[in-house]
Amino acid sequence: MVPLTGQAAALLALLRRNSDFRRLFFASVVSLCGDWFAYVAVSGLVIDDTGREGAGALVFAASVLPVFLAAPIAGVVADRVDRKRLMIAADVLRVIPALGLLVADAHHLPLLALACVAMIAALSAFFEPVTAAVLPNVVDLRDLSLAQSTMGAVWGSMLFVGAAIGGLVAAGLGRPASFVANAATFALSAVLVWRVRAPFQQRRTVALPSPWRAIADVWQFVRPRKVSYTLLVTKAGVGVGNGLVGLLPAYALAVFGAGDLGIGVLVAGRGLGALIGPFIGRALVRDSGQRLLLITGLSIVSYGVCYLLLPSAGTIAAAALCVVCAHAGGGSQWMLSTFGLQVTTPDGIRGRVMSADFGFATLAMGVSSLVAGGLTEVIGLRPTSYALSTVAVAAGLGWLWWTRDLWSSPRDPLTPPAPDASLG
Repeated sequence: MVPLTGQAAALLALLRRNSDFRRLFFASVVSLCGDWFAYVAVSGLVIDDTGREGAGALVFAASVLPVFLAAPIAGVVADRVDRKRLMIAADVLRVIPALGLLVADAHHLPLLALACVAMIAALSAFFEPVTAAVLPNVVDLRDLSLAQSTMGAVWGSMLFVGAAIGGLVAAGLGRPASFVANAATFALSAVLVWRVRAPFQQRRTVALPSPWRAIADVWQFVRPRKVSYTLLVTKAGVGVGNGLVGLLPAYALAVFGAGDLGIGVLVAGRGLGALIGPFIGRALVRDSGQRLLLITGLSIVSYGVCYLLLPSAGTIAAAALCVVCAHAGGGSQWMLSTFGLQVTTPDGIRGRVMSADFGFATLAMGVSSLVAGGLTEVIGLRPTSYALSTVAVAAGLGWLWWTRDLWSSPRDPLTPPAPDASLG
């Protein structure tokens, strides 16, 4: 097992020697920090203006469902155009709906706030999964698992920091300050991506197919490769229970009476778990493909079990601890499945595969959030939490059974692919 302190030292060395990865890293840092600043404020805004506990789940659904709809297009575009320009354009365009949240807040328009969140999410489909597709071209193969762990931890750390500070800013300076900060981070991210000098994709040797054919290529690529299609859907295992995330604002406001600051505490707990989870997962795997698949499935189970404890939490601190532990499992699963796809997918189709992966995950999250919001209004907050947690545990156990031949095989299932000229 690689000690976490050793991983931290290796990360610092990688950031020092690879300036392009450093810029990509900090672009993700500032962009995601702003996102979670805004999420806390938008959740409070929508719940306050509608007076409904389940409304927080609608905010989460609006932040993920558009990604599913946009991801297939984003994947094709990412493999057909300059990925660097695509990411910069996505950052610049996200400034517009980020500032639109100011109008929604000033005029108490929760539907406009949801629409702005949805627009930001749709544009994020042209940035987040593209970053995963770009990463193997920016770092050496020997650094890839560390780099992907780091990018997964960026998401978690910025959720932790952004939500915590966002709750303080929204409570102390007002929600508009959070929305302005979010818009500014997108602009700064665009500048950092522009300064990356490494190529974001390999040189194309053949013309790419039509967009419709390109989408079909993903299925044709993964169909004969069980390790690819099981990794492609694994994020949905956590995703089916991820409607629980949309209920965290309701716990903060209705159960603990902690206001926007309480929302920030619980959402920050999610971020802290997602921060440490990738590094714990990487340490447990020890460069073994079999262990990667086993730990991926166990991480899904861990996520569900920890959320089963949430309704019994007597204080917001205990609730936050449940959330941290749950998302340590979720963060481990996300990083490990992404890394598995990166090393088993050739560059010519990687953009489409990573976008499909992101799309399946966000579809599961979005549907789960809509179900969570509806069930909360019908059967209540705690029964809904128990139901979704149980589904997540079942999904993890089912995935482990499905992949038992892979993680118990004597042969490492994560074999890097040979170059395929037909994929460009």
